[in-house]
Amino acid sequence: MGQEKGLVKYKGKALIEYAIDSLRPLCHDLVISTANDAYSYLDLPMIADEIPDCGPIGGISTCMKAIEADVYLVISCDTPHIPTELFTDLLNQLKGNAIVPIDESGRKQPLAAAYASSASDFFHKALESRSLKMMHLLSSMGALYFKPSSDLDYYASKIFSNYNSMGDISDSKV
Repeated sequence: MGQEKGLVKYKGKALIEYAIDSLRPLCHDLVISTANDAYSYLDLPMIADEIPDCGPIGGISTCMKAIEADVYLVISCDTPHIPTELFTDLLNQLKGNAIVPIDESGRKQPLAAAYASSASDFFHKALESRSLKMMHLLSSMGALYFKPSSDLDYYASKIFSNYNSMGDISDSKV
C-alpha cells in the first residue's frame, strides 16, 4: 500500500477505526498490536510485538501477555465490514479455547475470532517454537468454527472482505 494499512482511509475513516468501532461495545480494554506511533491519535494502548516479524501469532501472543482477560476478541485492521454482532455470536458460542468464523467460501478467519484465556498457552508455545502458521495453531488448540448463515440480520456475503491494497479499496463494491 505504501503506507500503514490500518491508517488508509475508507469512506472517510481509517480502516482501523472500523475495527475499533466493531469491538468497542463488547470490550473493557482495547489495545492495538503495533509499534507504529502513527496510531497514537486513537488514544489506545499500543503494544509492540515482543518478538518482531512473527506475524499474527506474535502480535496476539504479546497482547495476551500484556492484558489479563477471560476472553480476547481479535480483529485485523483491514476488515471494515465485520459487525459487532458477529463477535456477540462468537462470545455466546465460545466453548474451549477458541471460536473462529468461516466465510462464505469456507475459509477460516482467525483474525476475526474469540480466544479464551486458555488459548494463550498455545499462542505462547507457538511463538517460542516459531511455529507461526495460524491454521496449525487452531488445529492444535481444538478451535471451534462458526459459519454465519445468511438469515442472520448482520450477515452480508462480504463481511470478511479485507483490503490489502489501495486497488482493493477502490474496487470495493461493498
